[in-house]
Amino acid sequence: MNSLVDVDRDTLISVLSMEVQTAAKLAMSGHQRTAWQRAKRRSTVEHAARLAHILAYFRDGETPQGMSEEDRRLCAGLAKKRSM
Repeated sequence: MNSLVDVDRDTLISVLSMEVQTAAKLAMSGHQRTAWQRAKRRSTVEHAARLAHILAYFRDGETPQGMSEEDRRLCAGLAKKRSM
């Protein structure tokens, strides 16, 4: 995320959108026969949701419902760095 400080807003949103799409596809693919596979899928779904929250923050300019405090701080810090 910190590497995106010098990227313009439209590019940032584009990159995040592609990442959300990729993460969502990964979350929906694969078999879930074993406990490890179910855990891996759950982790991937959580990652996709986290990316979607971050995208919404930068796209809409407000904190989406359900966003973690850690991600709020990350986004606020990144937004602050981008405005400097």
